[in-house]
Amino acid sequence: MKRIVKSFLLFIISLPVYAQSDYVESLMTRQELSCNHIFDNVSRLIPEFYEKGSKDTLQAIMEYWEDKCGVSEVFMRCKIIFSIDDGSFNESLYNDNILRLLRKYQHSIKFGGRYGYDFRFDNFYSDHLNEFTVRLSKTLLETKELSAVERFFLRIYANDSDQTFYQMLDSDELNKTRINELYLQEKKSGYLHSAWMLGVWFPQGYLHILGVHPYLGGKLGVKYPKLTVDLSVGAKFVNSSNTYQVYERDMIWNTNYFLGWNVGMDAGYELFRLWDNSIDLIGGIAWDGINTLNEKSEVCKNEMITKNIHSLNLNIGLGYKFHFKNRRYVGFDVKYNFVNFKNPNGTNLGGNTYTVNLIVGNVISELYQHIL
Repeated sequence: MKRIVKSFLLFIISLPVYAQSDYVESLMTRQELSCNHIFDNVSRLIPEFYEKGSKDTLQAIMEYWEDKCGVSEVFMRCKIIFSIDDGSFNESLYNDNILRLLRKYQHSIKFGGRYGYDFRFDNFYSDHLNEFTVRLSKTLLETKELSAVERFFLRIYANDSDQTFYQMLDSDELNKTRINELYLQEKKSGYLHSAWMLGVWFPQGYLHILGVHPYLGGKLGVKYPKLTVDLSVGAKFVNSSNTYQVYERDMIWNTNYFLGWNVGMDAGYELFRLWDNSIDLIGGIAWDGINTLNEKSEVCKNEMITKNIHSLNLNIGLGYKFHFKNRRYVGFDVKYNFVNFKNPNGTNLGGNTYTVNLIVGNVISELYQHIL
């Protein structure tokens, strides 16, 4: 009997919840309730019921929207603004992805027009709802007594500042807030970095007989505020202008063939920065190879006789970068490479090298548009 009574009470208590959900669905102009359609409807309903002062219905719409479609940028924007309006705001409202959502909002504003593109829905957010959140944010900035964090969010959502939210987060008034802690954590984390290099390889010592060669390479790694760590690959090409000798298959070969390559790890540390210019200390370790022979066999015409020599490469140098506002940069570097190529029974190829490279790179993070 107790179990029956308990089940009945739970049913009665749940009726308002189901009723609210049914009521919200009845307000929709379309009944094919995909997230696209839900958003089309809430874009109309939220401003309408806010203006009417129907806060219970407004709350039901928000809960329905979140339940059906999850937390999007525009949903979180509305949730934060409404919580500031009714005095219930606290920093537990949002999770650790709030900076990504704010980036998304400011990125959309940057391109103007209809903003707030959500790739999950493949649909542009309604200008009507966006205009409503901007207007309400401006009103709250003018009429409410606000904490520093509340003012921070409203200034962003009111499009009220020429500063990025990263620049706002650097201000002292947001110290020890949760969003500032998330920002500091993100500053310490690494972001994807890539670069292309075009340069010249200069051999020294006995190795100079191989001649100067063009160099083409690429890097992919992680960028931190001061440190960059990359995996790098590169190739040196064009035959040598000089003839040298290599020993292969019990024969001495005269050759001018040259094709070099390297695979390694590079690191760079920013020593100095002035505005958009920086100087880096760079270095790395790599495995270098040179293909010195590529001849047809006289015994088997379909066979190619090849000879490769290898060396460990330890290198150090300096680099310069000019940083653009879109997180890209151009620069050049000069590196001295300590190598030791062995060519037994052939021409002495002892000596080190240095390289001079033009570099074009990119950091895939909007945070570095501010930091860099």
